[in-house]
Amino acid sequence: MAMPPFPLEFPGEPSRQDPREASPHDRVQPTAADLLLDRRIVLAAGQLDGAHATELCARLMMLDAAGEDPVALHLRTHDGELEAAFAVADTIGILSCPVHVLVSGQVGGAVLAVLAAALRRRMTPLATLRLTEPRARFGGEADEVAAFEAEHRRRVDALYIQLAEVSGREVDEIRHDARQGLLLTAEQALDYGLVHEIVSAASQVP
Repeated sequence: MAMPPFPLEFPGEPSRQDPREASPHDRVQPTAADLLLDRRIVLAAGQLDGAHATELCARLMMLDAAGEDPVALHLRTHDGELEAAFAVADTIGILSCPVHVLVSGQVGGAVLAVLAAALRRRMTPLATLRLTEPRARFGGEADEVAAFEAEHRRRVDALYIQLAEVSGREVDEIRHDARQGLLLTAEQALDYGLVHEIVSAASQVP
């Protein structure tokens, strides 16, 4: 017996409609994040944890695969986990396209590793940077805590070295200022060497 041609349609099922014939109301509308990605802009806001870092890395790598034009990473991330921040910084370091960071809120702590990894570092006039020493909670057996503390100390020192390299300041000065919780306005961050320029709202593009 001859088989009916595919696709099959069963009674009670809506017929399969050619997507080109769908009404504008039936089509999926692009989200704000989609529109930003079309302009090669990635927004990082809130607390930078492992899940957030994974999402940021995926977006950056997707844009890297899509072209060689610069990517603008807008930072409004006041603090985060040191491991997550280094994951994003390491991803920036292996991309083929340049990443330009724009600080448009308060950024500090471990997230400064992401700032330092960018080729170009900019701030809006009312944004701030806070130099603070990243903290971490330890748990487990005594030997596990000791190993975790040692690894955390190594990462913190690596952050200070990275910030010293981009700012031209001494590591000990960076460490001292971080332990004091130094808060920098845009003008002060420019003078400190952590950013290259202060930009107006009209200039917030790669």
